[in-house]
Amino acid sequence: MKKIAIIGAGPYGLIVLDQLVKQVPTTSEIKLLIFDPNGPGGKVWRKNQTNQVIMNTVMQHVTLFSEDDGPNFAEWNQREARNYLKKVNLIADFLPELALGVNDYCQRRYYSVYQNWFFEQIKKTAPKNVQIELITEKVSSVKLQKDQIILQTTNSFRVDDVILATGQSQNELQQAEQENHQFAQEHGLFYQGPGNPADTDLTRLNPKGAILIRGLGLSFFDYLALLVNHWKGSFIEDGGHLIYQKTGKEQPVIVGSGRGIPYHARPNNQKRPGEEAQPQILTPEFMETFEGDVQTFVKLVRKEAELAYYHQKLKSVVQINLADFLTAYRLGDSEDVLERYKIPKSQRLDWQLLLDPAKEVEPEQFSTFIQDYLRKDIKAAEQGNQTGAVGAAIDTYKELQDPWNWMLDHQKFTSKDLFEEFFGSFDREYSFLTIGAPVIRQKQLLALTEAGIITFLAPQMTVGKTDSHFTAYSKQKPDECYKGTNLIEARLPATSLEKTLNPVFIQMREAGYLTPHNLYFEGKDHFTGALKVKRETHQIIDQEKHVLQHVYCYGIPLEGLDWLTAASPRPKNSDRIFYLAKNIAQSILK
Repeated sequence: MKKIAIIGAGPYGLIVLDQLVKQVPTTSEIKLLIFDPNGPGGKVWRKNQTNQVIMNTVMQHVTLFSEDDGPNFAEWNQREARNYLKKVNLIADFLPELALGVNDYCQRRYYSVYQNWFFEQIKKTAPKNVQIELITEKVSSVKLQKDQIILQTTNSFRVDDVILATGQSQNELQQAEQENHQFAQEHGLFYQGPGNPADTDLTRLNPKGAILIRGLGLSFFDYLALLVNHWKGSFIEDGGHLIYQKTGKEQPVIVGSGRGIPYHARPNNQKRPGEEAQPQILTPEFMETFEGDVQTFVKLVRKEAELAYYHQKLKSVVQINLADFLTAYRLGDSEDVLERYKIPKSQRLDWQLLLDPAKEVEPEQFSTFIQDYLRKDIKAAEQGNQTGAVGAAIDTYKELQDPWNWMLDHQKFTSKDLFEEFFGSFDREYSFLTIGAPVIRQKQLLALTEAGIITFLAPQMTVGKTDSHFTAYSKQKPDECYKGTNLIEARLPATSLEKTLNPVFIQMREAGYLTPHNLYFEGKDHFTGALKVKRETHQIIDQEKHVLQHVYCYGIPLEGLDWLTAASPRPKNSDRIFYLAKNIAQSILK
């Protein structure tokens, strides 16, 4: 009997499990073992975490069913969830979630319940020639022998193939982070390095001083929700505007980052599953002939977003034939078309304003600017991703992932371009524009700022230390320096095979099975953090440059070789996660 092991039972592990079950020949006997100490859902989505952190995708845009042969998350919540929650004695924990609509954002831990149900469905519908076993233990080692692979937990398991779907893991602290950790220990301060905010124990905060937070992305918004809960604070709504109700337990919070601006709020969703933006320029025919670099490709993706923007922005302008304008814009030079149609500067999409809103702001004016900026960003997000011009542009920019993946798969960019421009400049730009928090979080941030609890530093935040405190200031305004007894790095650990604390990756790296992925240019290797695989099959390449025929990996450990590896798959589209899982299953079962 063939035995296949999957390490990790989060979405990626469950999806490849489902693919294996679907593709097993009826003439073959097979046993599938899936390992995860947290069970289905894995650590990130585990049920026994705080209810304060929420998902970043609306419920109807999440699914685990590759062929849409089962309910997406929102449909499951409407049709199946109540009975299932009763069955597993979780109805009291998740009763509020049952009232959520298709465009709402649920508790992060609720996704784990959907994943558990999905796993049970796989087991229930699996053919008789397929056995499935869940082992809720951590795999500590994977050892390759001539004809088999041995996995070690508290027991040994002999299998034929292994798929690594391990998801996010912690890293060793970098030197500066280790110095901050040591400084905090020596002076009775609190320091939190990069990590999942839901794993942070805020009861250890030093209550006698300010909280300094470096980073304004998704983890930052998680920390805000966790801090409000820690303080027992609350928000009240007044005409769509939130007002923070203080409890007296609050501490000053000083926040900042390199850009100095929080990620754009995610536009309110107005799209049903399957209504993603379709390329008008970056068509399959165009892709076959494109020979440009990353910057040229970015300009074309921006132009796709501009078409969505002007489609909404100019709808009500009766003097313009919209169809003619959009055709001319798609085929012609953007500036020439805008001038020819006499589109005023105030009506044009300003990429600098979107990507670097504070560029022209004087540091002395930043505290006033940031509140106005947040109000404008909230207003734009509330107009939606179809009827709002800015929201439509941002959503188009976000959804046009297939052209990028095609370019990566066909290795159309140089190594230097990939490393510096795509996984460097563009990826940061993409994150800032498209993977922000739901608009409710931006409203909460504004309320906390208006209440005087949060103070924004101008761009170029710098963190330091005095004799007994952490310090933070903007390089643009170094004379305004804040002291804090707490410092939080509000970001997840970067993917890094060399720095990972994942025990099975450490063991496999030291055994020579795993090697860091690199891009070679200018006479030296540049390491991406990912581990090296054969792109076509996602089979591991070892330190002797041999393809390990029976060991596979996909997901977050490949970020830097693959892209957007932490995303959840969407229904009614050819999601890349399903594509990769199908390919891995086909390779194993061929």
